[in-house]
Amino acid sequence: MKKLCALLLLLGCAAPKHGGPPEIEFGRQECARCGMIVSEDRFAAGYVSQSGESVAYDDLGEMLAALKERPELRAQAWARDLNGGGWLRLDQAHLLQVPGLATPMGTGWVAFLSPEDAEAFARSKASR
Repeated sequence: MKKLCALLLLLGCAAPKHGGPPEIEFGRQECARCGMIVSEDRFAAGYVSQSGESVAYDDLGEMLAALKERPELRAQAWARDLNGGGWLRLDQAHLLQVPGLATPMGTGWVAFLSPEDAEAFARSKASR
């Protein structure tokens, strides 16, 4: 029994992290699409690959472009809440593209926890 518990513990430690958000080293890790350093957490996005590697994007729009090329990764994708609420699963996030919004690569894509947050942000940008 002790051997079985030890084996399960080892397998649990060695198993790649799937299902959770990527672990991005802000200020150090490069964007998988453009190679720039991912520094602004509120615009970041990413996923954990099948091998357990955290794949990072400096701009949500860059990840959305990458997902068009590899749609099978969409279920593993995460985005940061623009309001500072942390990671959101992409399939549960409320996405908004705001032309002219200064995101790292200028795509204007941002994510929100609620549709109300997205609508309020859109209204605030439209009134300017």
